[in-house]
Amino acid sequence: YYPFTPFLGARARKDFIWNKNEFKEGVLVLLDVYGINHDSKIWKNPDKFCPERFKERKDNLFDFIPQGGGDPSKGHRCPGEGITIEIMKAGLDFLVNKIEYDVPDQDLRYSMAKIPTLSESRFIISNIRQKQC
Repeated sequence: YYPFTPFLGARARKDFIWNKNEFKEGVLVLLDVYGINHDSKIWKNPDKFCPERFKERKDNLFDFIPQGGGDPSKGHRCPGEGITIEIMKAGLDFLVNKIEYDVPDQDLRYSMAKIPTLSESRFIISNIRQKQC
């Protein structure tokens, strides 16, 4: 697994201090997405792909943050988020339940200098066929 982007950048709107670090207005600030996603102070076994760690997690208005947080009718949250999630569910259902395929050996290394991060070989599936009931 790899991050869509290794980091996110923004400019500080005003001077501020965070964790004893001073940030001046206009300075470029980078959020280390990869580092946060692999921080052992936040995640148990952060280098292990373990989607079930989210199984018991409760939804809240700030989930799916790439689309913005809060209530879509009152803030910056993307109004298309709901349909996007449904499309993702349908796509995953298709890949898991409707077809069979092989995943050949491939180069899944990725560069942290590219945005979006993509594995060297991308992700290849072959011998795609409809699942037999």
